[in-house]
Amino acid sequence: MEASHPDSARKGNDRDIAMVLFRKTTPILLADNVRACVDFWAGLGLNVPVSVPEGDGLGFVILSGDGVEIMYQSFSSARAQRPEAVERVDRSILFLEVASLDDVMGRLPNAVVVVPEHVTEYGAREVYLRDPAGNLIGFSQFGQPD
Repeated sequence: MEASHPDSARKGNDRDIAMVLFRKTTPILLADNVRACVDFWAGLGLNVPVSVPEGDGLGFVILSGDGVEIMYQSFSSARAQRPEAVERVDRSILFLEVASLDDVMGRLPNAVVVVPEHVTEYGAREVYLRDPAGNLIGFSQFGQPD
C-alpha cells in the first residue's frame, strides 16, 4: 500500500471544484454512560464547557481543549430526540494526532488497549484504545514529540 498526501487526491481532476469553507469538525459519539467518557477525557486535560443533565447522569456534553472538540450524547437522549437518526448507530472510530504518544499513555494507564503501539507504513507511532462507551480511539504521533 502506497501512502499519499491528501492533496494528491485532487490532482488529475478534469474539473477545478471549489471546496466548501469548513470551520471545524466535531464528532458526536454515543454512550450508555456519558459521565465515564468525561472522566476518560479529563485525564487528557479536556474540559466540559457544556453539559446537559439526564436523570442522575449526563445526557450530553461537549469536551474541549487545545483545538479539539468531542461531543458525547447518551443513547437514551439521542433516541428520545430522533430515534430514526440513531437507529443503526452503535460505535465509532476516532483518530487524533497528538504531540506525544508517551504523554497520552502516561495519562491513561488503565485504558483498554485494542491495537498495541506500532509504527505505521507512513511513519507514525499509533495506538488504539477503547473509551468507556466502546468507541475505538486512535492516537497517532508523527515525528518526534514536541
